Amino acid sequence: MKKKIKKEREQVYRLHIDMEPHAYVSHVAKPKVEVKKQAEPPKIEIKKQPELQKVKIKKQPEPPKVKVSGKKPSKIWAFIRDKVQFALVSAVVFVVIYVVLNWQALATNLQYYWGVWNGVESPLEQLIAPKQNEPERLAAVEIKGGEVQDQVPYLNLEIYPPDMRIVIPRINQNVPVVGVKNENLIARKWDDLEGDIQKSLRNGVIHYPGTALPGDNGNVVLTGHSSYYAWDAGRFKDVFALLHQVKNGDKIVVYFNQKKFIYEVFSIKVVLPKDVDVLAQTQGEQLTLITCTPVGTNLKRLVVSAKLVGKN
Repeated sequence: MKKKIKKEREQVYRLHIDMEPHAYVSHVAKPKVEVKKQAEPPKIEIKKQPELQKVKIKKQPEPPKVKVSGKKPSKIWAFIRDKVQFALVSAVVFVVIYVVLNWQALATNLQYYWGVWNGVESPLEQLIAPKQNEPERLAAVEIKGGEVQDQVPYLNLEIYPPDMRIVIPRINQNVPVVGVKNENLIARKWDDLEGDIQKSLRNGVIHYPGTALPGDNGNVVLTGHSSYYAWDAGRFKDVFALLHQVKNGDKIVVYFNQKKFIYEVFSIKVVLPKDVDVLAQTQGEQLTLITCTPVGTNLKRLVVSAKLVGKN
């Protein structure tokens, strides 16, 4: 029975398939168009790169440690060492700069020490105590009356310079003394007064304005450079570079108004620049010399005082 039914269905199916469709038949089913699915692209397999082989790097052998006997330097010692090195370098630089700026004054000191070592005496000592030379010998001269004279007496004549000068035999200095106008001193223009003094120091030693003059009762104050810039104009920038060599009892000569004044040193001291008492007037005739010290600096003042012991 089942087979029979199956055959009948097949015949019905064939009738539908084999028959041509009519135009008026709208219920005939259209053949189904099968849409083929696009083939999927082939999958590309990405091969993993083989892992690099790990290369073992051998550590270089450490150099053998050298054992130093004793303790390791501490931080304090390293700090002190650095400071000492810095101080030494700074000292060398300072010395070089100091020598370059003050080479004239230093050369004057070296020349003086060389002369002392070789026993050279200053020719200016003769101005303090002229030697009594023997009478000058001349050819015999016959005078009327039969007398014969073959010599003349020694003439002890000393020529005084026309300008004001100071002579210090100990340091072999014979330099002019120049003045400074008193206008800025009276007007209390201290900066202008200092400028006048610095300009005048190019021409010699300065007679400090407002102080006494030789022959007057009071303090004659003279000041000069111990050292100054090498490129500055003037020939007297190291005139008192050797003033520290003067000793108590030394004689100093000042010529003024065609007269000769002899002073004897009795005091040598170092003071601060603010100590202006050295400019004060005195009861008797006195000479005061002032310069900067140490040589090449203006930190302090060297003051040499001398009293009048002779006048010609």
